[in-house]
Amino acid sequence: MKNKKLWFEDWFDSPYYHVLYGNRDQDEAAHFIDNLLNYLRPKPEAHFLDLACGKGRHALEIANKGFTTTGIDLSENSIDEAKTIDHELLSFHVGDMRHVHFPNQFDYIFNLFTSFGYFDTSEGQKETLQSIHKQLKNNGLLVIDYLNVSKAEALIAANPTQQMRIDGIDFKTRKRVSNQFISKEIDVTDGMDEHTFFEHVWRLHLHDFEKLLSNSGFQIQTIFGDYELNNFSAPTSDRLILVAKK
Repeated sequence: MKNKKLWFEDWFDSPYYHVLYGNRDQDEAAHFIDNLLNYLRPKPEAHFLDLACGKGRHALEIANKGFTTTGIDLSENSIDEAKTIDHELLSFHVGDMRHVHFPNQFDYIFNLFTSFGYFDTSEGQKETLQSIHKQLKNNGLLVIDYLNVSKAEALIAANPTQQMRIDGIDFKTRKRVSNQFISKEIDVTDGMDEHTFFEHVWRLHLHDFEKLLSNSGFQIQTIFGDYELNNFSAPTSDRLILVAKK
């Protein structure tokens, strides 16, 4: 019997994922990457890994700045589309973030757009950080862009259900908070076809990341609260963006 797909294998490989989050456009990616690179000031020969790269929108922006960039994602469909990007500094591969694919090869590893905390057990998060640590060069930097759990929970309490119609497809989302996860159920109605998908990520606050990163051999260098790289505030920041050094 074939094993049932995990939620992220099913949802991220679905075309509906990209319809629902289509507002995450290339201009937004370019703006965020510009801000990060202006802060990091990488050397011209720096090698980047975009881990959980999706269709490669952030990886493309890094390469457009002149840096050799590798993208890894679990979704074969996303990587197939990313590979259609014609850029000599870009390469893409299908892979699980928990596994080491390129040991000691990268100066920077980016993990963006809440692409962490997917796994049912804490071991999955530890394995991911251990894998990242092994793929970074000495003194390499990891950037994690995660949701700000405190603000997200307040927004969910105020408005747990949303409905929207995008490109003729109806989406209804229901969010909830448990002891361990922030979860979302996504009902999709596409003509006569109906589908249900799920998302859930760990409720990882700053203190949780501090412990996880420290135990995996990282030291946090800087903490930002949004894509403008403003300071982090737990009650008000949209994001939790961590820069950590190996």
